[in-house]
Amino acid sequence: MLAAMTSDPEITNQVIFKCQDKGLILFWLLFEGCAIRITPPLTISEDEIREGCAIILEAMDEVMNEVMNEE
Repeated sequence: MLAAMTSDPEITNQVIFKCQDKGLILFWLLFEGCAIRITPPLTISEDEIREGCAIILEAMDEVMNEVMNEE
C-alpha cells in the first residue's frame, strides 16, 4: 500500500473521484483525510502500473488546474 498526500481533504476527494471516472479505483486512508490510498493487486503488470500512474497524474493535474482557476 502507498499513500499520496494532498494539502486538503477536498482535493483528495476530487482526485479520487476523477480517478474512478477514468477507471482507476482508489480509496481514502482511514484516519487521514488528506491521504489517497493506492493498493494495487500483487499481480499487477508494469504496463498496468504505468497506466495507473498516468491516470493519477492526469487527475491531479486536472484538480490543481481547477483549484488554480478558482483563486
